Amino acid sequence: MTATDVSEAAASAAIPASTNVFCNRALNLGGIQAVGFDMDYTLAEYVPETFDLLAYDGAIEKLVNTMGYPAAVLDLVYDPHAYMRGLVIDKKRGNLLKLDRHKYVKVAYHGLKRMTPEERKAIYATSFETAPAFTPPDFSTIDTAFLLVDACLFCQLVSYKDDHPDEVTKSYEQIYRDVRRAVDLCHCDGVIKDAVAVNPAKYIRSDPALATMLTALKQGGKQVFIVTNSLYDYTDVVLRHLLGASWLDYFDLVVCGARKPGFLLDPYLPIFQVRQDGSLENAEIISPQDGARLLQRSRVFQGGNWQHLHALLQLASGSGLLYVGDHMYSDILRSKRTLGWRTLLIVPELRDELLTAEDQPHPGRRPISVRSRLDLGSVSLQETRHLAAAVDEAYAERAAARLQHLEIRRSQLEIDSEVEALLEGDGGAAKAEALSEEERAELLERLGPPPALAELDERIAEARDQQRVLSSALNEALCRQHEAYHPAWGRLFKTGAQNSRWAQQVQEYACLYTSHVTNLVQFAPDTSFRALSDLMPHDRAPPA
Repeated sequence: MTATDVSEAAASAAIPASTNVFCNRALNLGGIQAVGFDMDYTLAEYVPETFDLLAYDGAIEKLVNTMGYPAAVLDLVYDPHAYMRGLVIDKKRGNLLKLDRHKYVKVAYHGLKRMTPEERKAIYATSFETAPAFTPPDFSTIDTAFLLVDACLFCQLVSYKDDHPDEVTKSYEQIYRDVRRAVDLCHCDGVIKDAVAVNPAKYIRSDPALATMLTALKQGGKQVFIVTNSLYDYTDVVLRHLLGASWLDYFDLVVCGARKPGFLLDPYLPIFQVRQDGSLENAEIISPQDGARLLQRSRVFQGGNWQHLHALLQLASGSGLLYVGDHMYSDILRSKRTLGWRTLLIVPELRDELLTAEDQPHPGRRPISVRSRLDLGSVSLQETRHLAAAVDEAYAERAAARLQHLEIRRSQLEIDSEVEALLEGDGGAAKAEALSEEERAELLERLGPPPALAELDERIAEARDQQRVLSSALNEALCRQHEAYHPAWGRLFKTGAQNSRWAQQVQEYACLYTSHVTNLVQFAPDTSFRALSDLMPHDRAPPA
């Protein structure tokens, strides 16, 4: 399919939201010279029920056999859908948290037990001065699907320690370090990659549109490349499964063993060229001519840094490069903040969330129904807004009435002061009394009778009671809605009524985001993506 065909296909029918590409920052693909991809969880979408289990089972075996954990840990069972990206691990306290964009903890679990609002606030919302920053070394963010295994195993071991303190005497922080080391070893010692090499179809989802998308980009004049942390032997296994034996023909450059985020930060990391037999040869890239000469020999490299990449692609600026990845920190945040690359974040969870919002069946659907709009029964959001306005109006009337009452009292005191002055001077008490009566009569005629403060207080109390009832119903309905997306954590992009911390990072660092890499096939290589106008609360307010 040519680039023109892709454009016509996209224009001929409306693109479903679940497969659309969403824009945070305007981007013209026509001005992009090179499009790069991460491999794991970007070009290659893994099956969590099988792939994650390799890491989980392998890590448990290491924890028991080499790290001193009790044999009962071998009986733990992995739940691939229990956790989501964007959560934050509190290593010292053994907690797992979901934050909103203001870093306020809205949902918290200690191990496998959900914390009450009182428990949660006692730790994370006592005062501004003592509020944690939720950054390393005490906290760790789940910003890639690889870490979902860590979250599951850590929470299970925290609860096991609480239930069997004599069997697990290590601190929560040490448990986290052990889990991280055990899972990481599984990615290095062959427990995972050897199994994938034997039967890749069991662990990797195939997508026929992948070849079409890569071809369309190349035909549209883009250089297409890969930068992955996986070494060449594993990269070859995965991409042979996805694209066939000639997979290298789809790419102008392949960088394996990149060690991101170091690749994006350290300009002194050395680069090696991978020979056809898999051995490495030191590569010196000082000028663009060096890059062209090396690419004639082999398009596959290992290690290196962003300067080598720019030289090999002959890019003068990072703004001419679009990088597509799934890892919020290593793929998106660092490349955008440090190098000015344009970024496209892959969010597989987005598809299921959008289908759930549309109330459509899909494989990831949980058995809780939800309508595309918020269902509050007899309660409506508009009603709560009107009630809040009525409460504000009653408070304003009450404040005005109290001010009027104080004005009257002040005037009375001023008159009393004048009366006292007259009593002390000429004119005598009779004149003072006459003046006082005249002033009082004039003042009462001008201001009218004192307001009924008791009546206003009663109105306010009644309105506040109604507001509490409606707020309770609204909160229950919001909880039901969030449970339709995930029974424990709710929506990925929302925390209560606020955007989640994850959503905030997506907005700040991802120029584009979408649910799957091949969604790009719906757009021509010269498409201009336009962001929606930013709106502040006063922009959304209806006109008076």
